[in-house]
Amino acid sequence: MRAQVLLTLVAMLALSACKRTKGDADQARPPSLAGGAPASTEDAGADAGDAIVEDARTYAVRAWTFPLDRVDLRIEDVALSTALEATLERTGAELVVNGGFFDPAGKAVGLAISDGAVLSRLSREMSGGVLTYDGERARLWETETFAMPEHVRFAIQCKPRLVVDGAVNIKRDDGKRSERTALCLRDGGTTIDVVVVRDQSGDIGGPSLYALASFLSRRGCEAALNLDGGPSTGAAWREEAGRTRSLPPRKGVRHAVTFKTR
Repeated sequence: MRAQVLLTLVAMLALSACKRTKGDADQARPPSLAGGAPASTEDAGADAGDAIVEDARTYAVRAWTFPLDRVDLRIEDVALSTALEATLERTGAELVVNGGFFDPAGKAVGLAISDGAVLSRLSREMSGGVLTYDGERARLWETETFAMPEHVRFAIQCKPRLVVDGAVNIKRDDGKRSERTALCLRDGGTTIDVVVVRDQSGDIGGPSLYALASFLSRRGCEAALNLDGGPSTGAAWREEAGRTRSLPPRKGVRHAVTFKTR
């Protein structure tokens, strides 16, 4: 009888450990697209996969995940507007975020292609990287060696490349802090994550590029590109029941990237 009781206790402990392990694994998974709607996360938990902690400050991260075979990527010229929510409504997209760089006169800087049409030309001087999508998978190229591949439907150039081959591509913390927007590729370029990091307290600020790159690498990004940040950082998105929400940029942006599920 005593041996039977001991065996029962051992079995119960093993089952409990398995449940805890499964729960931890589920919690660590990055958000994913379910039922055709983008997943959004916002969690202030340090090192929980949904926040960046730096300089004793915690920056909440909003992240959306889209399988590329179920979403259309486009670039909209929003003419230096901050009204990304209006672009969301006009295009019927699930998500709109700020795009690439532009000069003081408001002219877009860097390659931008939408539906196969070139909106602005490649800038070798800008360096950084070019993210392309050909209808099957997305890739991130370094600007210096970039040659236009065939059948490109979408492309955006910006800088820097945050993650390359799954590894952090930023050498060190340069001391600069800013709000950030980034695109992350996973699953061999068949899944794209959109990440926005912006101080929710109303203060202007955010993490370093090094901290953002480290976060994205831990999150499972195989390649990641930083988009225009700072006061250009903004997003508008749809939630359940058709509600929309937005974090408007603090200044107008030239191009916005839209994500519309098919």
